[in-house]
Amino acid sequence: MKTITKFLINLISVGSIVLIATLNISQFAVVGQPKINTPDRPPNPIPGGPRFIQPTEDREAPPPTQPGRPVRGGCASISQLGLTALVPTNKIGRTVFDYPTFFFYLPPTEAESAEFILKDQSGNQIYKQDLTISNLSGVIGVSIPANQNVPPLEVGKSYTWNFTLICDSQDRAGDQIESGTVRRVELSADIRRQLDQADPRQKTFIYAENGIWQDALSTLAAARRDQPNDTTFKADWESLLDSVTLGKIAKEPIVQTKPQP
Repeated sequence: MKTITKFLINLISVGSIVLIATLNISQFAVVGQPKINTPDRPPNPIPGGPRFIQPTEDREAPPPTQPGRPVRGGCASISQLGLTALVPTNKIGRTVFDYPTFFFYLPPTEAESAEFILKDQSGNQIYKQDLTISNLSGVIGVSIPANQNVPPLEVGKSYTWNFTLICDSQDRAGDQIESGTVRRVELSADIRRQLDQADPRQKTFIYAENGIWQDALSTLAAARRDQPNDTTFKADWESLLDSVTLGKIAKEPIVQTKPQP
């Protein structure tokens, strides 16, 4: 009888050990499974804010030639930060919109006007906007209007832009210029479906993670303008700019410019 009892106790102990081991393995399998975002639902923003991932094709492309010259005389910036385009390091950004928005940091300067020019792949000017910037400093947005006989950007084509601080309208030799490239692209049906169901913050993450810089930035800038006291959008703005080495500009205010008549 004692022998049978001892055998049963040992059998139960072995079974318990096997059961525990089985549970542990199954738990590890669940924890180790990657989180997969289904095409029908936008991804949940991760802690830490959006980070831009530039497409390989753009990373390998050379940056556009910089035609700018140092600002001189009374037009010189009194800040350590100079005129800066809010774009990736190689000055290439993507958009999915017909008429995108471009962003620039204006340093404190005595310049009274600025100029934005957009050209097509053949070098033809398709849009020009003159801006009044007297006593203005901070991040500004320049939008391509859809109602001024401006042709929409075409999918698959690249365009070049120049943004110029005009120090002396009578002598343009002292202009300070930033230049870059924007590419119009088309998103997959899955990503479009995610965007259709996403709130502004989710849209920023989706654009950033899929290499659409112009629209990630403009979506987040609009959210910040609508809710200037929202600390989450402020942190997201800092994270997004930091991901393209523009963290030093992240705390600068977003300001409005006045197009010249």
